[in-house]
Amino acid sequence: MTQLSLWLACIACLIAGTAYYLRPKNRSTQYIGATAITVHTFSLTQLLLNYDGFNFLTIGLLIAVIGNSLLWLSNRDKDLSLLLGTALLLSTIVIALNVIKPWNLTQLHSSSWGTSAHILIASTAYSLFTTACGVGILLSIQEYQLKHHKLKQLLRVPPLQVLEQLMFEFIWAAFILLTITIATGFYFIEDMFAQHLVHKTFFTIASWFVFAGLLLGRHIVGWRGQLAVKLTLSGFFLLMLGYFGSQIVLQILSN
Repeated sequence: MTQLSLWLACIACLIAGTAYYLRPKNRSTQYIGATAITVHTFSLTQLLLNYDGFNFLTIGLLIAVIGNSLLWLSNRDKDLSLLLGTALLLSTIVIALNVIKPWNLTQLHSSSWGTSAHILIASTAYSLFTTACGVGILLSIQEYQLKHHKLKQLLRVPPLQVLEQLMFEFIWAAFILLTITIATGFYFIEDMFAQHLVHKTFFTIASWFVFAGLLLGRHIVGWRGQLAVKLTLSGFFLLMLGYFGSQIVLQILSN
């Protein structure tokens, strides 16, 4: 089975999953989501085995499949169907764009197991932060609608307290992994402040301080609600700017 065939099968499964989770209904099964994520994982695994190293696309798809898996697991006892369906749709769009016109991206060779572990830990941290941001956006919308008495427009999501608790659970897990990512980066990568890495290092560390401040403020003074969401989005923006922003400049615009 060719890589193109795998991606087309993956797109079909993701579209089915998107339609299932975005359609208002009583949840009856998670098999469709599990199938879509399994095919996505298998397709990405085959891609990684066929190429030497990672690139902008494969790391993005790795972050997506981990994030989708986290949402699928959370959706088993909390109704996050809206968020999961949206995440599957975004994954479908990224894969479809690559199938239509494959991107000519520079491979980021992983010269050691340590570098590969660093990339995997970083991808998991990014996935957790992405999921936390998604939950935070739902929290912000739901809180806004409640405050403005737009009860008929309420989203099909868990209560505010559940969403907020879930968001901080994701942030805590992601923050721990981000800390490990920074530590392993300094250990396994020769010069984290080299010219092609300095912007990534700067924004990653800046993001770490934002999330550290958020968690400290949550613990000491009980930060929550819109303030917590804004800080979460700010830290996430810095993190994504550090990696994806630099990769767009280095790999796409430079080609």
